[in-house]
Amino acid sequence: MLGKQYWTATALLLTIAGCVTPPVANAFSPIPWSTRPILTTAATERRASVASTTEGDASSTPSLDDSNNLSILKAIREVGSTALEWAGEDEESQKLANFYALFRGIRENGLSTPFYITRDQVSSALHSNNIMQSFAGFYTMDNLAQSLQEDFLDASRGSTDNRKGWKSSTVSSPRGNSFEEARMTLDEVNAALEKGTVIFNSAGAHIGQLAGPCLACADASGVPPCLNVYVTAPHKRTSAPPHTDKQDVVVIQTSGAKHWRVYSPPDPSLRPTADRYARGKGDDNLPLHLLESVGCELLLDVTLTPGDILYIPAAFPHTTDTMSENMQGVSEDVQGETSFHLTIGMDTHVWDLDYLSARRMALRRANVPDTALGQAGDEDNKYVGNSNLLPSHVDKEIQEPLPFGLLEEDDDKMVEQISLELERRSRAVDEATASAVPSSIWKETVERLRISGMGLLDIHMRMFTSAVDEDRARQMEAEMAASLGQTGPLKMTPERMQRLSCFRVPPFFEEINAVQQALYDWSSSNGDTGGTVQLPDNWEFTLPLKLGDEVEADLGGAMFPAKISRVVGDQMAYDVQFFDGDQDQGLERSMIKLLKPPAMEGADGDEEKPPPGLTPKELKRWKKKQDKKKKK
Repeated sequence: MLGKQYWTATALLLTIAGCVTPPVANAFSPIPWSTRPILTTAATERRASVASTTEGDASSTPSLDDSNNLSILKAIREVGSTALEWAGEDEESQKLANFYALFRGIRENGLSTPFYITRDQVSSALHSNNIMQSFAGFYTMDNLAQSLQEDFLDASRGSTDNRKGWKSSTVSSPRGNSFEEARMTLDEVNAALEKGTVIFNSAGAHIGQLAGPCLACADASGVPPCLNVYVTAPHKRTSAPPHTDKQDVVVIQTSGAKHWRVYSPPDPSLRPTADRYARGKGDDNLPLHLLESVGCELLLDVTLTPGDILYIPAAFPHTTDTMSENMQGVSEDVQGETSFHLTIGMDTHVWDLDYLSARRMALRRANVPDTALGQAGDEDNKYVGNSNLLPSHVDKEIQEPLPFGLLEEDDDKMVEQISLELERRSRAVDEATASAVPSSIWKETVERLRISGMGLLDIHMRMFTSAVDEDRARQMEAEMAASLGQTGPLKMTPERMQRLSCFRVPPFFEEINAVQQALYDWSSSNGDTGGTVQLPDNWEFTLPLKLGDEVEADLGGAMFPAKISRVVGDQMAYDVQFFDGDQDQGLERSMIKLLKPPAMEGADGDEEKPPPGLTPKELKRWKKKQDKKKKK
């Protein structure tokens, strides 16, 4: 997450380099996704045959369900040959075959249940296919030191109070006007580690070594991924307070050790106003002593050491520490090392690739008011309110991601099957609203989500590829310098400065935002608003903001969806809460983009008109909302 200090430093870099930020790339236009091998083994068939897996695979696994661990290990074995085909003859790709096999195995196994597998177990599964790479040591403090030396990175420090929601603060601030004085240093990271976990959000987009695993994950899963790096000093009683995430995450321990506790999701009906995917973040508190009272059961209590892997589905609470007393059986040397782990998220909920989002899109497209769940506007959070009060079996189905493969295969049969399933699940939520949607809209919605998702996947692949290409360019420059007898870090020239990730990454996120906005625009019915409204130039960055406004603010090097959570002073600064519950504080107005202009009178003096199709009760509620706006 990037704050004022990052953008201040970026401005300094622009001045130093005598350049401007590269122009935003063109928005995505749909193109067919390249053909990739598709495995057809069903997860249910695999689980039925796990008895054939050797007993040694389960002997050291403290799991909530050993059969699930056996199932994922069997899946990794089965996809090993496909991983080698994916890697081909390319030496760099061969180094990433283990990442591809892991995520292809997860794809085949399904996403519903947490699992924990040890280094020895996953190595055994990989070695059976001659995939010899290890996850242990893949990215450690030495690699981070090099990344900080070569690029201009940003990081945040997480809070450690396990009684309150997880919040973040900045790690570094510019110390002067030169490049060296503006960028984050390893000393600043080490100083921040004394106070909490240091988090490098979207590191896979910025760091070439980490972009490779992202490419492998995207190819294997067919879903746009996001990779973060978490660094924690040893002997920290809380490195992350209990919280939930919006992503299905795979945790890969690369150095040191970290103790994890994973719980079943809270009963959403006990607090329907809370976002199940952002519990324990920001102002939402989810302390350990309350977990049982909200229906949570401890599922996993494990310590990850280098090479171990943990999978946590979205909405499952988890908390971490690096206390030696919780690490029985772990060597003192490993306990004393700084903990590094990669968290790779499969962002189905983030990119509207779930049935609940598809239902909302279909109703909006059909101009059918959502009298059952509400939360139908762009500014509304669909994961709060009545959606948390559905019967458990209905809730489970409507929250599920759309099936793997949708963004890869030009398969009308798959689109048709998902469309029928979307209609069935929507009818289970509410028969009346679903019946009002023309049958063609369900398929049209799935097709549109597929086009949008393909665009997002394509942009992510190009973003990660650009990071890999830059990494290779830097290696070649270093080799050339060494051949000329030059020692020490390469000089930061204006040309090399323009290639820094703080300039390279944002255009891709602008493309991502454009694809998402196009999807929302498509789904909206756009009724008459009562005349043309004259807005000032650059109104998105100049009009005053108020509490609750839907905006875009900086996250991981680009503008991401957020909501204004506090107005500081006389609108001099703003606090925001991001889509996944993370918060940032004290942002200047120029750093926040307002997504919609405020309700204004038209040029002819007519007031804003209500959307068509409202029931009398909804119309009354709409009028009350307009009256409140006028009084503000």
